Formats: sequence, structure tokens, C-alpha cells
Amino acid sequence: MLLSLLSYIMVRMETRGDLTKELLADCFKRLLAHMPFAKITIRMITDEAGLIRPTFYKHFQDKYEVVEWIFMTEIASQVDLMVDHGMDSDAILMLLRCLEMEKGFYKKVYAIEGPNSFRMLFDKYLYDTFLRALSEHSLQHPAAGVLTRERIADYFSSGLSHLIGEWICGSISCSADELHEAYKYLLSHSVYDLLDPAGHI
Repeated sequence: MLLSLLSYIMVRMETRGDLTKELLADCFKRLLAHMPFAKITIRMITDEAGLIRPTFYKHFQDKYEVVEWIFMTEIASQVDLMVDHGMDSDAILMLLRCLEMEKGFYKKVYAIEGPNSFRMLFDKYLYDTFLRALSEHSLQHPAAGVLTRERIADYFSSGLSHLIGEWICGSISCSADELHEAYKYLLSHSVYDLLDPAGHI
């Protein structure tokens, strides 16, 4: 009976903590819609949420961790589930569609600079995701000694990250589905397939 009660209390505390995180994250997103990331203070976030500053630090270390939590909770968790079930191509499409739904937010966080930037977090996430997907397969190509899983993951995650960055920031104008089709084409074709008959890209 005592163990059941303790378990119930722990679940309630975790749920309350998650709700507080969601509230802080939502308030941060509202503030970011109207001002640059650098000008948002912890006090602004807690005032918007109707909380005191120490409450913020019970859940997050800083604003960068709020951005990471939003991405990992709202997008990465869904993508990871698909990768874990071997749905790699669908996982990329899910990633793009989720980013598209919150494109205004991610355009803002892409502008963050420094060692804790979202771009660095995103690059690492894509690399880790590709590496996890590759770990489910054996390498069967003649250059297996050179093209290790780590190098393959780095090559493809870097290319995808660059493409998504251009798209989020507005250099590429298309839908998530169109970008996914373009990326699938790049994955399944040689660079020579992009050449016109005259030999130009």
C-alpha cells in the first residue's frame, strides 16, 4: 500500500513538472515571436508564465535548454520513434513536416549564434540519428574500411542539415513534401544524373 502511494505521488510530481515545463516553453515561444532571442530574459519568461524565477531553474538551466527541450519533446521524440521502427525515410518526412508547422519559431532559433546554438544541437541530433539508423545494418561496399558508419552519418547528416537550414531561413521556397522528394532524389542518384546533356549542372 505504501509503495503504491509513493508511486502515485511520484507520477503526480512528474506530471506537474512536465506541465510547468510546457508552460515555460509556451511562454518562451510567445516572447520569441515578438523579440530576438538575445533580448529575452528569464524574468520575462517567468513573468509571462506567472511564476517566480527560481521555478525556472528547477526545470531548465537557461534559455538554450528551453529551445532544446522544445525540439526534443515536440519533434525529435516523434522522429526517434519512427527511426526505431525502421521507417527512416518517413522519419525524415516527419521531421520536415514538424519543422514546417513551426517554421517561424525555428527560423528565429536558427539565428542563435555561439557554442549553444540550435544549429549545433540540430547538427548533432541529425548525426546521431543517422548513426543509430546505420547501426542496424552491416556495411557491404568495397570502401567499407574508409566509409565507416561514422563517416557516412557525418556526410549525409551534414548535407541534410545544410538543406534544411537553407529551407528554414528562406533561401529555398518549397513545402516539406517537396523538399523530402528532392532529398530522396539526391540520395538515390549520382551527381552525374544532375548534369544536362552538355555536361553542366
